[in-house]
Amino acid sequence: MAAAVRLHRKRGRSASGATLLEGPNLLAEAIAGGASIAMVFGLPDDHRSQEAAAGCGAEWVPVTAAVLRKLATTPEPQSPVAVVAIPDVAVPAGGDLLVAWGVSDPGNTGTLIRTAAAFGMGFVAGPDTADLWSPKVLRSAAGGHWRTPIGAALGLEALRGADRVLVATVVADGDSPGVLRELRRAALLIGGEAHGLPAEIAAAADVRITIPMPGGTESLNAAMAGAILAYELSGGASGAPSTRD
Repeated sequence: MAAAVRLHRKRGRSASGATLLEGPNLLAEAIAGGASIAMVFGLPDDHRSQEAAAGCGAEWVPVTAAVLRKLATTPEPQSPVAVVAIPDVAVPAGGDLLVAWGVSDPGNTGTLIRTAAAFGMGFVAGPDTADLWSPKVLRSAAGGHWRTPIGAALGLEALRGADRVLVATVVADGDSPGVLRELRRAALLIGGEAHGLPAEIAAAADVRITIPMPGGTESLNAAMAGAILAYELSGGASGAPSTRD
């Protein structure tokens, strides 16, 4: 159990190459996505999770409610808590990408992964983005880690494969989001919550986009901006078929 508790911290996850999943829905998503699950801790009467563990070849470890709370990272966890291997990550070879660049909030990072999965995009974490495999990011992504390719990149050149156009989101003076529908393949760069994309990253992009906000709000949070632009890139309200491959 002590080894599993160490996975609460990034250092423990990095050292072991594993992380924690909490709850039956995330466990089911991970199993369906072919994740390597080593161990499943659950309440003795959680027969559903016990069967899931047996089905994927994981060790089943019955625990008390008090122990489950120590293993979990939420105040009132739902059985089970599972130990799952963190897969190798690389920038997806093809298709559109949703890129979190300096998005430090785990909730926003997880929601961006969920958004990428919803719109058939790959997801990439740039520098200074929240740990993709922290329990909070996993919860916010709601299974998106196993429904879309996930990678990491330290620089923009890694995103230019497959003839992608680099699209930076900026608060002002950018093009209308409608231009996204004209792009064959793109990497959408979403900046951090406080300051957006670094100026040098925005300047190096091929296209800069600003979401119009006639209501006067200064800015949107990273996850909301990413969802709006991913929707627009997919064809938006027009329902126009995508020309991407």
